[in-house]
Amino acid sequence: MDLVNSVLNFVVPPASLVMLACAWPAFTFINICERLYNTFFGEDMEDKVVIITGASSGIGEQIAYEYAKRRTNLVLVARRENRLWGIREKARQLGAKNVLIMAADVVKEDDCRRFITETVNFYGRVDHLVNTVSLGHTFYLEEATDTNVFPILMAAKAAVINFYETLKLEVKDDVGITIATHGWIGTEITRGKFMMDEGADMQWKEEREVGASGSSVEEFAKLIVAGACRGDPYVKYPGWYDIFLLYRVFAPNILQWTFRMLFAHQGARKTSFIGTGRPLLETSPSSSPQRLGAPIVMQDLQKME
Repeated sequence: MDLVNSVLNFVVPPASLVMLACAWPAFTFINICERLYNTFFGEDMEDKVVIITGASSGIGEQIAYEYAKRRTNLVLVARRENRLWGIREKARQLGAKNVLIMAADVVKEDDCRRFITETVNFYGRVDHLVNTVSLGHTFYLEEATDTNVFPILMAAKAAVINFYETLKLEVKDDVGITIATHGWIGTEITRGKFMMDEGADMQWKEEREVGASGSSVEEFAKLIVAGACRGDPYVKYPGWYDIFLLYRVFAPNILQWTFRMLFAHQGARKTSFIGTGRPLLETSPSSSPQRLGAPIVMQDLQKME
């Protein structure tokens, strides 16, 4: 068996790459045809009901504007209700038929049940549910006081995508699910702004965040909404990131060498955990950064009723 595995280790990777190269043109042509068909005969969003969580800033805010342009009925959900009022008015100006705002924290089950129930009671249904909220953290490994949390964080990060992958198989044609992932996006978090558990904003900077920028949030939001209306299973921005999946599987050492070169000349750090100059122990253990993450779009939810 060891001999067989040794032979397969040398044969399977190059053979798989050759098969992929031969099949790539056909797959590309099929995807282009399917995309064009769904673009012209996709879902008409006028008068549809769309719930967007994390709509007070960043990706969630821009997604609200894109749905507004399609003349939908919006429900904007976030903890910072004061931010939602201005977004509501802009969404109306862009074409939204009606806009409701609700203050809620998606980590609380009662809040989630409440804004879904109130939406159904008011509109009678939910067509699209857009989740743009997750939990984000930024710190250096040496600054962590409890390393037992690392397995939980890594499992949670993988579980979000795998959960929706599994859900696709279970709900099949009843509910469409679009998983959107992105690279470096220029949101508030890249400019050093976080939100604490109690809803207060906190601005901070560290040497590693100075001058940080990212890709266009507006462009990513357009791709998400367009993909969700077409029924695309995935939206990836930018698309060329996919090539690194091949390197990760077939040539992981190349990625490791690349990262080493990129981070070989990082300067010394000058600030502490959150860049406030305070010792780590002074940070409230109950406080967490702003919730941001990869959006998940679910369509045709009324079919589950």
